[in-house]
Amino acid sequence: MEKHIFITILAGGQGARFWPISRIKQPKQFLSISTSGESLLQATVRRMLPLTVDKQLIVVSNVLHIDMIREHVPNAQILSEPVGRNTAASIGLAALLANRQDPEAVLIVLPADHFVRDEAKLLDAMRRAVKLASSGEHLVTLGVKPDSPNTAYGYIKRGQKLGQDEYKVARFFEKPSAQRAVKYLESGDFLWNSGMFVWRASAFLEAVKSEMPELAAGLDRIDKSLGTKDQESVLKEVFSSLDSVSVDFGILEHVRNCAVVETGAIGWTDVGSWDAWADRFSTDDQGNLLH
Repeated sequence: MEKHIFITILAGGQGARFWPISRIKQPKQFLSISTSGESLLQATVRRMLPLTVDKQLIVVSNVLHIDMIREHVPNAQILSEPVGRNTAASIGLAALLANRQDPEAVLIVLPADHFVRDEAKLLDAMRRAVKLASSGEHLVTLGVKPDSPNTAYGYIKRGQKLGQDEYKVARFFEKPSAQRAVKYLESGDFLWNSGMFVWRASAFLEAVKSEMPELAAGLDRIDKSLGTKDQESVLKEVFSSLDSVSVDFGILEHVRNCAVVETGAIGWTDVGSWDAWADRFSTDDQGNLLH
């Protein structure tokens, strides 16, 4: 199966909440803020490479950051968006490329700026997700078991059990109030929505046709232009005309074949702010942190 796995890293974010070291020309995913010296993007790639080969690594970003991507991930295929149009369009573009290269491609989709403490456990969950998604029957998301009533994350309610730590998705929930987050935690039926996904590229493109026909029509135009002299102009024209829609809102909340694989306790955070990153380190006896 590994020969069919394509890793897609979404690296187009601006990382505004990591000001002042994160800027438009060098956003969060290119920063080294860990003790390893790796950038967040490099760490994301390294975690996933046991599942595939370099040539099947795709990084989706914007035109400003192509040179930095080449520096941080030299072997990646780079998809450069002329304008940002959120994750549905980004993933659709990656699915288009992977499907052209391998009609049996299974796409693992990851944000570029997450942190995971237990990488072996994440890989185990990814392998289970790939197995579940490989038939094309399910669009799979990874859900992290919450360890606190966090209001910064979206939540997934588990539905019918499909296998070991595998469930149908009953419903997605947006970032909750503090009171509601406590109820989610106490119920045991809710998982954090990690923003990590696994699916057959062809199955995802079919879901786009069903749920986002305008995006599907745009991707079809791009597909026909690939390798021609009109490729760049068509890409720019299509992306400029698209609405900015997340894959959760545009597709996953509507399809009936969405499943979730529970990762267990992997020490995950989306590194959304300095406060979130500070939680990864120890404080002194007076609660102060210097790193």
